Amino acid sequence: MICSYCYKSHISPKHDVGHWWNNPLDSVFVCSDKCYSELEKLVKERTWMDYKPISIFGKKKVEKKKIIEAITDKQFTENL
Repeated sequence: MICSYCYKSHISPKHDVGHWWNNPLDSVFVCSDKCYSELEKLVKERTWMDYKPISIFGKKKVEKKKIIEAITDKQFTENL
């Protein structure tokens, strides 16, 4: 079994949460009270599809911004 909130595998089911999505009984579980309350909060806010756990998606990569400089005539002239 896999927890529907934290996505840990080989869990012992704590709460059945399949009824939130009209799934059959004994098909969707969470592993702890904490996962249950956090997932319940996401379901009530209707943002559960936007949740991206670190265990699956990893940490966000910080993109380095490139500095764009204007090309001018001064770059093409000789230093005298």
